[in-house]
Parts: sequence; C-alpha cells; structure tokens
Amino acid sequence: MPALYGIIVVPSFYGYTHLMRVALEYRMAHFEVAFKLQHECPYNAFSKMHPAVVISHWCNWSRDVLEIAHRDLRDERIQKSIQELTRVLGARIIRRSYASSNLQIVLQHCACDKIPPPTLPVIEGRNCLELQPAVYTGGWEWYRVIAFSERDLRHLFKDLDEYCKVEVTSRRSISNESIRDTFLVSTTALFGNLTVKQRRALMMALDNGYYHMPRRATAGEIATKLRVPRTSYVDHLRKAENKVLQTVGSYLRLSPTEA
Repeated sequence: MPALYGIIVVPSFYGYTHLMRVALEYRMAHFEVAFKLQHECPYNAFSKMHPAVVISHWCNWSRDVLEIAHRDLRDERIQKSIQELTRVLGARIIRRSYASSNLQIVLQHCACDKIPPPTLPVIEGRNCLELQPAVYTGGWEWYRVIAFSERDLRHLFKDLDEYCKVEVTSRRSISNESIRDTFLVSTTALFGNLTVKQRRALMMALDNGYYHMPRRATAGEIATKLRVPRTSYVDHLRKAENKVLQTVGSYLRLSPTEA
C-alpha cells in the first residue's frame, strides 16, 4: 500500500516557520494523548489559587486568547488575580468582553516566551501537535496532543518530566488514514444542555472512578461526598448520561460500522 504523506506547517516559537514532514504509512497508528501537568508558571499559580476557575488558552504565536469561566467572575479576589496574571504575562490587552459567565481576553502579543519554561515549544520540538485550547483548572494545566510515533511520545514526556509533574489521563491509538477525525467536537454541542447539577454529578463520577473497571466508588459513596440523597444523585447522573449519549449518537453515526 502507498504511504500517505502530510506536510504540517507550524508557527515556530523561535519566530520562523517550521515544517514537519510526516510520513503516515497506510493504516499506521498515530496517538492521541491527554495529560495534565504542574510547573512554575503564572497560569498554574493562578489555577492553584482559584481551582474552580477554568481558563481556556488559544495561541498562534502572534496573539493569545484567554477565555476565563467561573460562576462569579465579579468576585473581587478573582478580578484582582486576573489583573495580576495579565500584568505578569506582560502583554497588553487589546480586547476584553463578557459573555454569560465567561470573560474573553485577547492579548496583543503571544506571552508564551514569558512562561518559564513554556510547554508548547516542547510539544512542537518533539513533532507533536497540540489540540488547542490548553485548559488551566483545578491547579493543573490540561493538554491534548497528537503524536505520530511512539518514539516522539516517549521523548516528549521525558522532556516534560525534567521540570513538570506530569500525569497521563488518556491515550488511544488511531489507525485511520486521516487525522481529521481526531480534532475537536464543540463542547457546547456535547454538554451545553446539562444543568449545573447534572454537570457536577457527571464530573464527580469521573473524578471518583465511577466509570473505572473495576469501579472505584459507588453512587452512594459519591452522593455522601456531595451530601445529597443517593436517589437524587443517581437521577442527576442518569439524566446527564442520557443527554451526552443522545448528542454523541449523531457523531457515532458518522463513522462506518461493520455489518
């Protein structure tokens, strides 16, 4: 079978265009990996101080776009911390806008070179692609990447281990011809219909190992942590599962299935 070749153009951390020529043999697997890390940087410091805040970060090496989400962004402590974060990043804000419970900030210049040490150049240097946005919440930085070889993946985590605490949260091998199916599905499409209680029930189930094999926690144990009746927790969890699966079903139907 012929090989499938891809040319990937990456805006470089060092200011020039870096070309990665990726040879994907027919049915050769590539890898989608999600991981979280902690290291000394302004974003991580902010997330540790305000673990309930979610910062989504997009970067094209020219502009940084930050979307900051929290149930009460008018909180004075959070406002002061946001001001301190942008001051430390040293980039001028050229746009600031509120949308629902989100604050969107566009920085005039990419501030990645002010983060010691920056993570994205390490990902790029090992021929991996970051699936943006990076997310900062719960005292961790969360990333998703595509790696085109096991060797690149090993070297990536070896590099990150030198200055970060790293935990892999998921990994899958993909054997399709194209990588286009690996990229993001709208989170609004998947989770936008969930209520606050349903979203919380689902996150608690995930965080406490409810879906692990074998199961690490029962619904009753999670309900106890939340200080709610088991029946109420299970009701919220089942409704959340039903809504997510109904949405995912439309995407599942896009994939060919064996007869």
